[in-house]
Amino acid sequence: MIEVDVLATANDGSHAVSMYKKHHPDIVFTDLNMPRYDGLYAIEKIKDINPDARIIVITGDSNAYMHPFLNSLNVQVIQKPFAVQAIKKAITNCLIGNSEQISFDIKYQFKGETKSYSCTVNYEQYKNFKTLPVVEKCEIIKKSKKQFDKYADEMRKAINLAIRNDTSHIRRLSEMVT
Repeated sequence: MIEVDVLATANDGSHAVSMYKKHHPDIVFTDLNMPRYDGLYAIEKIKDINPDARIIVITGDSNAYMHPFLNSLNVQVIQKPFAVQAIKKAITNCLIGNSEQISFDIKYQFKGETKSYSCTVNYEQYKNFKTLPVVEKCEIIKKSKKQFDKYADEMRKAINLAIRNDTSHIRRLSEMVT
């Protein structure tokens, strides 16, 4: 009806990731509620493979559009039931794209500490940050429209130092969350 070729389908988030690796589609459509591995799992793993992956969520969850993780990745959300026009619009928006780098705030704790900190990162930085051996907890807390320039370079340096267990630079860039 709208001239879209379906390359593959999947029954859960893990299978969706496998299908993405195999077919590399232009756009991924996913639901959030799936057995075993959900849509959020699929989105995160697909974005780990390709940060530029275009993903559209189709869901019955009326609050999904407010989900900080989806907002931070600029993932479009379509509510069920939907009109075909909504799909066409979402596809057009995905293909036109947004060259502006999306940034968002995260809250985290260093291992062995009770204080929480926050900072603003892009998705690539978030992905690297949450795997740092010195970081115990890391979560997205809200979306921000800030543009990255010198701050992004400083955060890259801080993450590279933290990989070597030097957290001094990250601490200077971060704000303590009360």
